[in-house]
Amino acid sequence: MKNNESSLFVFIATIIVGILISLNINFNRTYNRVFLSTKQYQDAYSQRNKLRSDISSLEEEYSELNKKLTSFENVGHGHTSVSNVSNEIEDELTKNKMILGTVDVEGEGIILTLKDISNDLYFYSDDDPNLMDKIIHNYDIFTLINDLKMAGAEAISINGQRVNDRTSVICDGSLLEVNGVKIASPFNINAIGNKESLKTYMLGDENYLRYMMARGIYADIAESDNVKIQAYPFDIDEQFLKSTK
Repeated sequence: MKNNESSLFVFIATIIVGILISLNINFNRTYNRVFLSTKQYQDAYSQRNKLRSDISSLEEEYSELNKKLTSFENVGHGHTSVSNVSNEIEDELTKNKMILGTVDVEGEGIILTLKDISNDLYFYSDDDPNLMDKIIHNYDIFTLINDLKMAGAEAISINGQRVNDRTSVICDGSLLEVNGVKIASPFNINAIGNKESLKTYMLGDENYLRYMMARGIYADIAESDNVKIQAYPFDIDEQFLKSTK
């Protein structure tokens, strides 16, 4: 009788375990669901695409640098000459200068023109409760610059001031101070990159430019086959920065 009860107990326990396994119940971990808003999903999706693009670019850059390293190591052997290496180094320096913003550059891209209420003094009133929304602020420019970078812009300028890692944008009343230079509306933001991709991204329903337009900011985007951007106007001095050994 005891053997029968034991067999019955084992049988029932086996059935329960089987049901739990089939239901994929995990006793050791808990799962939290995260619900995203439309904008959060759009931002996450854009960030994922940007990361994939960055990874692909880094892989291509790694491959290219590997080829250059091999050619430098083989100077004097085969088809690699000192002259070829010198040209490679010169091209590399030019490329780095373009990235740092220390030389003038040009290429296809877009010209984004922004105007705020300061351009129309007739409608200017301190009593307007939405006055601050109708003025372009430094954080507006910061966000637009980030969006342009997300869209693939390779070089950016604001009213002729080149944007690089040293660039600062400060509010000064109705003016903005970019790289220490005061500029007024209209603000012309030049960006070099794929002109169609840049324009499409910036005009996306969930992107910041649409929000600015809804606030009453005038915005216009013109595509161009030859956008010109001047070099960063100041010397870049490294007083404390040192390479690690």
